[in-house]
Amino acid sequence: MRANFFLSLIITAAALVLSDAPLAENAPDTPKKPVATEYHGVTVEDPYQWLETDDDSQVKAWSDAQNQQTRKYLDSFPDRTGIEKQLQEWYAKTSPSYFSLVSRPGILFAMKFQPPKQQPLLVTLASADDLKSEKVVLDPNVLDTKGTTAIDWFVPSFEGKYVAMSLSKGGSEDGTLHFYETATGEALPDTIAHVQYPTAGGSAAWNADGTGVYYTRFPRKGERPDADLNFYQQIYFHKLGTPDTKDTYSIGKDFPRIAEITLAGSRNGKYIVATVANGDGGDFAHYLLGPDQSWKQITQFSDQIKLARLGRDNALYLLSRADAPHGKILRLPLDVPELKNAAEIV
Repeated sequence: MRANFFLSLIITAAALVLSDAPLAENAPDTPKKPVATEYHGVTVEDPYQWLETDDDSQVKAWSDAQNQQTRKYLDSFPDRTGIEKQLQEWYAKTSPSYFSLVSRPGILFAMKFQPPKQQPLLVTLASADDLKSEKVVLDPNVLDTKGTTAIDWFVPSFEGKYVAMSLSKGGSEDGTLHFYETATGEALPDTIAHVQYPTAGGSAAWNADGTGVYYTRFPRKGERPDADLNFYQQIYFHKLGTPDTKDTYSIGKDFPRIAEITLAGSRNGKYIVATVANGDGGDFAHYLLGPDQSWKQITQFSDQIKLARLGRDNALYLLSRADAPHGKILRLPLDVPELKNAAEIV
């Protein structure tokens, strides 16, 4: 029975390949709009570069027409319905999986992938050994029944009462920061747009008492030219219960255009480390926010510090490649946060 089904699947796939001529003949027209661009002294002409502007109304209309034509073509195959049904049944039998675990006192946060749901959901557990204690904080498949809304990332407050999470739609990864109460799953009214984007990602870290978050922010319309609105990432602070127009600048005006910022807080919330990548080149700078609410630069791009992690012993641990091609581990006390005070431990 299953062998016959696979034979049918292979025949259908072959039919898709061999009978693509009618699809091509009936495909919507794709206008050529030549654009010449010079790369390293070589001029390259691209007649379809206009299709890269995915928010343009003409590009959207072209994409919709292509999708409709393809959908009509695929739906015309008599075996498609049976194949879809069988694949859905097999997919639904896949065991759920958990990932991106984050612990807080007495509670464990985790992303859960549970086929046939389109998107992973955020849940809490009493412990990793007690799956029956699972509670859903947010299921984006309920929030958006089309399955096009995804959780980009989440950060619980230090006591676990609230959780901040970036949500994006339609695979855009253009994330808006939302806030939820852990125990009830109720959404707070606060939202902050454009905290996450594929050009640099996004991040957030709570303050010690859970009354607000430091978060990555991209420029707003009018703050920079349109070509730079998905670059020049900075860090701002948001106090819960206030509009994002009241958010305050924290650091980042001097960061590179292609800066990619990751935030991480200590377990007691007194310190926050900002790791600033200089694009994808592998160079990093690190900044420390202490109890005095002022940022201090710990490392520069030239220092060859590749990782920085806050320990539980009032110290910052650093992975250094300086004069150490295989790496070395440094320990830097937080009460004297200057790289010259770091001691090599491995």
